[in-house]
Amino acid sequence: MAISSAGLGSNIDVNSLVSQLLALERRPLDRLNQRKTQYNAELSSFGKISSDLSGFQSAVSALKTADSFKVFSATAADTTYLSSSANSTASAGSHSITITQLAKAQKLFSAAFADTSTTTIGTGSLTIANGASSFAVTIDSSNNTLDGIVNAVNAASSNFGVSASIVNDGTGYRLLFSPNNTGTAYAVTVAVSDTGDSNNTDTNGLSRLSYTGGGLNLSQTQAAQNAIITVDGLTGINSASNTVTDVIQGVTLNLKKELVSTTLDVAVDTDTITANATAVVTAYNKLVTNITDLHKKGGQLEADNTLLTIQSQLVGIFNTKATISGNAYSYLAEIGIALQSNGTLAINSADFKSALSGHLNDVVKLFTDTNEGFAQRFYSETTKLLQADGVIDSKNDGIAAQISSLDTRIDQFSTRLTLIEARLRRQFSALDSLLGTLSSTSNLLSRQLR
Repeated sequence: MAISSAGLGSNIDVNSLVSQLLALERRPLDRLNQRKTQYNAELSSFGKISSDLSGFQSAVSALKTADSFKVFSATAADTTYLSSSANSTASAGSHSITITQLAKAQKLFSAAFADTSTTTIGTGSLTIANGASSFAVTIDSSNNTLDGIVNAVNAASSNFGVSASIVNDGTGYRLLFSPNNTGTAYAVTVAVSDTGDSNNTDTNGLSRLSYTGGGLNLSQTQAAQNAIITVDGLTGINSASNTVTDVIQGVTLNLKKELVSTTLDVAVDTDTITANATAVVTAYNKLVTNITDLHKKGGQLEADNTLLTIQSQLVGIFNTKATISGNAYSYLAEIGIALQSNGTLAINSADFKSALSGHLNDVVKLFTDTNEGFAQRFYSETTKLLQADGVIDSKNDGIAAQISSLDTRIDQFSTRLTLIEARLRRQFSALDSLLGTLSSTSNLLSRQLR
C-alpha cells in the first residue's frame, strides 16, 4: 500500500523542498513589495512637504494684509492705577487719564442672626428690583432660614443678576444682597410681603429684609456708583464698569485705583509683529530642512528633483526685488530677514523692530503690496504648489497610480504562488508515494532472495 502523506513514504522532506522552491519563486514578489514600500515612503515624504508648505503659508498669511500690521499695545505709566489693551482700530498716541472714582457694586446687609440653618426669619415673599427688572421669591416654612433664603434667591429662574450670601462678622450671621454688576443702574431695592404679621415695614419677621432705597431694615454698607474719569481734559466721563471700552477708540481701560492720574501710551506692537515675522522664518526653515533631509544621499526622495524645484521657486521670490514706488525697502534683507548659506532664513529682531519704528508704512508695503509684496507673493506661490492640480498633487497622483498598479501585480503574483505551491505539493506527494512503493518492493525482494 502506497504512503500518501508527504515525507512518510520516503526520506524526502517535502515541506522543506516546497518552501525552498517557493522562496525562489517569491523573489519577484518580494521585489514588488519593496517597490511598494518605497512608493509609500515617497507618498509620506510628499505629505510631509505638503504639511510644511501649509504651515509656511499659514505663517505668511499673518503678514499679507495691511490689517495684519494694525497691532497696537496700550501701556499705562503706572500699571497699579490702570491696565489696558488695544485692538486693530486703535491709533498711536499718548493720553492723560485721571481716575476720580471707581465703579462699585451695591452691598445690602441684614441684622445679625444666631445661626444660618435653625433660626427662622419669617414667611411671605421678597421682590428684588433694580428699576428695569425684578423677580420674586416665596419664603415659607421650608426655606425661612438664612440658608434657605440664600438658596431661594440664587436659584430663582428670573434672577436678573443679584447674589445672596452669608457673612459672619463676629457678632452673628448676616445676609448680604449684592448685584453682580457695578454701577448705579444696577442698584436694587427689596420689597417685602410679610405674611407672618402682615406688617411689611417693622423689625419683625420677613420685614427685617426690606430695603426701599431710604433704609428700612437692610443696611446699605456700600452704595452703587459709576466710575468717573477724565481723559485728555474731558471731565465727567461715566462708566458703569471699571472696564471702559467706549472712550478711546480701540482701547480698553481697566481702572484699578481712584484719585490718581497717569499717562497711557498707545503704540504699534512691534513685539507681536516681530513674533509673526519670526514665525514665517521658522516655518520656512522647517520646510527647507525637510527638503534637504529628503533629497540628500540616502534620503527618501534622493532621486526626485521636485523638492529642489519647490525650494528654488521660493528662493527666487526672496531674491526678486520688490519694485514699489517711493518705498524705502526692496528686499527683506534690508529689514533684517536674510537668506543664509545653508538655504535657511534668519531674522535680526533688532533690525526688524528698527524698521518698524522708523518706516512702518514702508515695511507694511514690502509685505502686503498686491503685486510686489513678499507675503503676497509667497502666499500666491504656496497656493499654486498646494492646489489640486499643483506639482505635489500631481506627484501624489503619479505615485498612487504606481502603487495601484503594483497592488494588482502583487495580487496576481500571490495567486500564481498559491497555484505553484499546490502543484509542487502534488508532485512531491506523488514522488513520495512512488518512492515509498519502490522501497517496499525492494525490501520484499531482499527477503525472498535470502
